[in-house]
Amino acid sequence: MRKDKTKEMPLLGHLSELRNRLFYSAIAVVVCCIGTFIAKTYVYDVLMYPLHKGGYKGNLVAFGMTEGFMSIMKITIYAGVLIALPFLLWQFWAFILPALYDKEKKAVLPYVGLSTVLFLGGVVFCFFLVLPFGIRWLINFGSNIFDYKLRADSYFPFVAWFLLAFGAVFELPLVMMLLALAGIVNHRGLRRVRRWAIIVEAFVAMVITPGGDPISMILMFIPLLILYELGIWLAVLMGRRRLRRKTPAVVEN
Repeated sequence: MRKDKTKEMPLLGHLSELRNRLFYSAIAVVVCCIGTFIAKTYVYDVLMYPLHKGGYKGNLVAFGMTEGFMSIMKITIYAGVLIALPFLLWQFWAFILPALYDKEKKAVLPYVGLSTVLFLGGVVFCFFLVLPFGIRWLINFGSNIFDYKLRADSYFPFVAWFLLAFGAVFELPLVMMLLALAGIVNHRGLRRVRRWAIIVEAFVAMVITPGGDPISMILMFIPLLILYELGIWLAVLMGRRRLRRKTPAVVEN
């Protein structure tokens, strides 16, 4: 199968293509941010769901003249980037695809959708399960001593980091699958290092959870275990696929 003619573009052609993709991505982010700013009240209510579900009553506190405005701007940027993410991922793959053979394009396209689904799955899992449980634990801890008043300037970055972390972590099976497809790892090797992987996953869960509370770490650690096992299963499938590719060549020789 021949490659796309764009693969033979000179360096300046690739740089021009990259510039166009970055430009389209920037436009998409700006448009989504404008949309979320217009619907800022609704977006605010959505982002407050984990906090209210976790048992916190009332609104967030803002100190200073500009904190309220800056918090709203952060909300619109976080939400805008999240909404634009599928388009951003597509622009990334659209830049890569012309350099691939037609057969390789057909193989890569499912990964484009899978990467988006996994990331959004991590975001949804975190938003509806992890954040409410983590917030409830943090608020109840020491509630007989402290009167909690949460600042808007700290809450929204906290939520954004959590969502981003879980979205990235949920890409683990896809990364393992691609490494297996490239022949860098295989399912036997992944099973042999499972004990070490569990230690690494525990360390990642401890570091990546911004709250640092045990409930959030556990809720991060359990999906990591499941995702690693899913990655091993996908590596098995990729190993069989590589074997089928090599079999005809062996027969011909």
